[in-house]
Amino acid sequence: MSAAAAGIAALSGALVVIGARRLTGARPRLAAAEPGRDGRREPVVARWAAGRRLAARLARAGVPVGPDAFVAATVLAVVAAAAAGLVVLRMPIAALAGAGAVAAAAAAVVRSADRRHVGRVEAQLPGVAQQLAAGLAAGLSLRQALTRAARDAPEPARQELGRVVAELELGSRIEAALEGLVARVPSHDLRIMVTAILVQRRTGGNLARALGALAERLEERGRLARELRGATAQARMTAWMVAALPLGGGVLTEVVAPGTLARTLGAGVGPALLLVATSLYGAGVLAIRRIGRVEP
Repeated sequence: MSAAAAGIAALSGALVVIGARRLTGARPRLAAAEPGRDGRREPVVARWAAGRRLAARLARAGVPVGPDAFVAATVLAVVAAAAAGLVVLRMPIAALAGAGAVAAAAAAVVRSADRRHVGRVEAQLPGVAQQLAAGLAAGLSLRQALTRAARDAPEPARQELGRVVAELELGSRIEAALEGLVARVPSHDLRIMVTAILVQRRTGGNLARALGALAERLEERGRLARELRGATAQARMTAWMVAALPLGGGVLTEVVAPGTLARTLGAGVGPALLLVATSLYGAGVLAIRRIGRVEP
């Protein structure tokens, strides 16, 4: 019975992760980034600053649910994981570990999808800068160049630039609209491009030439970043393997000899050893991911 419960728990966890990743593959919705502005009832979670940040991150990540539904689903999954830990291992510390793992997984899935969205925008910035430079060189104003770039750029840059154009049409200043874009898309390269545009507007100069040179620099930065990510792919895979080894070993142990983990880790110094081992494994995964991370 214990082995069956362990298998069901493992299968449920895999299905949750797969389902979450499928959800994060959907297209972002701008309405979720500003709850309550389209006439609908404002989500309860979005009444706090942390809830508004969560709503904006869910919108960027493309999760097709609001912050209330996401928090409710996460809480239910945490409770289910805690119950599974008590049923399988019959240890309170296992329940706490399962609940913490599910909460961390939910946050990691949203964070990963958010980073992918920002990364896609960053990858399209050289083309956007080149389009703006071509429009300015052809005699268009910055507003007109932004409008044309929003029409011709691929997704998701088209969506973000379209929001900038919509704000300009509603009377917003170019500085405020571009600063809002940087706030919505926390990209280092985007901040560089917006800063260059704003500085050139204040001090004068050939903005078309500056954007053309910036497009070349951003393209070179992107190429170097892709090469570095390829070089550190083995380190990232090692981090995931290290994280999966104790979980897989525990499941296999329960399948072969049901009750072994409960007898070994549930008495004497077992809980303390489990806590120390979990801490060391977590520190090892974080260290490996830190080594393999590509900083801008």
